[in-house]
Order: sequence, then C-alpha cells, then structure tokens
Amino acid sequence: MHEATWIKRYISPLVTAAGAEDLRDDVALLSSQDPTIVTMDTLVEGVHFLPKDPLNTVGQKLIRVNVSDIYAKAAQPIEALLSIAWSRARPEADFEALVEGIGRDLQTYDVSLIGGDLVSIDGPLTLTLTLTGRCFNSAPVRRTGGRAGQGLYLDGEIGWGGLGLDAARTGSDPKTAQRYRVPHISPLDAAQAVARYGSASMDVSDGLLIDATRLAAASECGVLIALDRVPLAKPTTELEFVLAQCASGDDYRILMSADTNSEIEGFTKIGNLTESKGLQLTYCGQRINPPSTLGFEH
Repeated sequence: MHEATWIKRYISPLVTAAGAEDLRDDVALLSSQDPTIVTMDTLVEGVHFLPKDPLNTVGQKLIRVNVSDIYAKAAQPIEALLSIAWSRARPEADFEALVEGIGRDLQTYDVSLIGGDLVSIDGPLTLTLTLTGRCFNSAPVRRTGGRAGQGLYLDGEIGWGGLGLDAARTGSDPKTAQRYRVPHISPLDAAQAVARYGSASMDVSDGLLIDATRLAAASECGVLIALDRVPLAKPTTELEFVLAQCASGDDYRILMSADTNSEIEGFTKIGNLTESKGLQLTYCGQRINPPSTLGFEH
C-alpha cells in the first residue's frame, strides 16, 4: 500500500470541507470564527517505533510529531484527543510509562488533553493523537503558497532520525538513539517565523528530499537544493552519506519557502523553488542525480 495513492483514490473524494484543502496538507482549517487547525498522527509499534523502545519516549514522540505539524503551519497547539489501542501482551507498568511520557510533553508544549478512547487489542500497540492549533495569522501557511524564485529555508539539522534509528537498532550509541526516540522538533520561535515570512511550509518527517519535492509539487513548482548548504547531523564530505541523511525521516524540522532576500533567524537557506518541475540537486556547485530513494513512503 502507498498511503498517498490510497488517500487520493479513496478518501479525498469524500472530503467536501474547504478547510481540508483536498487532503493535500498536514492540517485542516476548522469551520469556526477563530483560525483553528487540526492534525492527527498515528504511531504503530514496529512501524513508527521499535517494540523495545521505552514507552515514555514513545509517548513523547506521539506528542511531538503532532506539535511539529502545528508549528509548521504557523500555529500554536491548543487541545488534544488521544486514542490508545493497547496490546494485551504488555504489562500495566508499560502503560504507566507511556502515560508519563505523554503527560510530560503535554505540559512541555502547553497542550490540554480533552478526551479520547482506550481499547485493548491482541495486535501491536497503536497510538493516535488529534491536536488542534490556533493560527498566528488569519489562516495556516499551507504547502501550496510557494512561488518559483523564492528561497527554500530549513530550521535545524537533518539526519538525526535516521542515525538515531540505526543506533537504536544496534544499541551502539544510546545518546544518538535518543534523538530518534524523542525527536528535537522545531521551537515555537520557528513557528512564529513561518507566520512572518513563510509562503509555503511543512515539517520534514519522511526525509528532506521527498518532503521538499512534495512542498514544491503542492505549490506547482520544482525545487533546487544545494546539498552542501544543508545543516547535517553528521557533517561529511562523502556524498553518499550526505544523501543518506537527506533521505532519512523522523527529523521533524520546518521547511518553508520565503522571499529570497529574507534573512530568517534560526533558518538556513538551502535552495530555491523553480519553474521547472521535479527535484534538482547540486553539491559544491556541480549537478548530481537524485538518489533512487528520496525518503520514507508509507
């Protein structure tokens, strides 16, 4: 199953609300007087986290991946609904750890839990959070607002998610593994910068290369990325390692387009939106071919 294909084929035809943007974005604009958005993410054991990951970190990750979507739309998180499909094979102590992690980051990001659901299942632990956010402006910053010639800006470093996953699987580097388990998402200041400067924006969750391509396509543009300008978790001159970090997921940093003359604190300009469609890459001024895998596809 390719998630994007199935959503477009089966689910998008059901959507009639203007605020849903035909499901081309990460949040929906609610039908209310206040500019309120909503997003939802699901974490499944064995897919989005490892079965042996400490459940307090899984709880934190659940909150952060949703907060990241809200921040990328230039909004502040407000209220949440939580759904837990709990595996009967797990002891109560695991549930306590999960809830501790969730509660810790609800407090960190000033989110109020207003309801949800809990069921017991024989399958893998499955967690879903629905999160609302209040826009800083009169509407969210969509993926669709970019224009050819605008700069492409990135907040933070790319590659920690992939490096952390490798470390978590091998047990080789607990500190790096923690960056996968509890991602360092963009700060609230970055969301405010999106509100001030951004024409199009999203968070990098499936990999920089694939998500930049998605943002450009939503804005009916192409994108040119200078790989040597991308801030990496592990800086290197080995092109293969550069590409590997740029195609890894779970980074949850904000990617946005803005006018090229903008100097945006906390962001690095890594390229431009272009008239010609598709992804173009350069490294130290030389054109290179994109890799066969641009990122994680569901």
